Amino acid sequence: MDVKGLFEENIRTDNIRLHCIEVEAVMAELAKEFGGDDGWSVAGLLHDLDFEEVKDLENHGKKTVEILKKEGFPEDVVRAVASHNEAGTGVKRESKMDFALAAADNISGLIFAYALMRKTIVGMDVAGLKKRLKDKRFAANCNRDKIFDIEKAGIPLDKFLEVSIKAMQGIAGKIGLQ
Repeated sequence: MDVKGLFEENIRTDNIRLHCIEVEAVMAELAKEFGGDDGWSVAGLLHDLDFEEVKDLENHGKKTVEILKKEGFPEDVVRAVASHNEAGTGVKRESKMDFALAAADNISGLIFAYALMRKTIVGMDVAGLKKRLKDKRFAANCNRDKIFDIEKAGIPLDKFLEVSIKAMQGIAGKIGLQ
């Protein structure tokens, strides 16, 4: 299980690389906060392995699942990756990690867009992010339903937003958001 090797081999564009690094950071913070293990951050980093190759959302995730199974990744990681696009893979979100990955996948984009608008991630707070979350025109590609579903994992929305902001602030230099 060569996590970094799989990442480097399959994800070549800067935007997708940065996105996966953001989701990895959010998942790592969520794991610390809610009793997850290293598998959470691995799922975050590798969740979009097939994104550049598969052009339609109907099939996104299927090849990634095949790769992860072949490489011997734990079932909970494979399942979370599959369920982050349950419409395409048919795998329904059930566990905390499943809901967390789908939510992290989308909140990372919203936080990034908000930081660009603010010209910094420094000082970002939950109240400001919630205003952007309610404005469906802002970062319209971020699926709000998947973000709100975090509560199905027993994680209050405000706590999720707080943890997600903290995670992305922690990697601000790495993702160009000083």
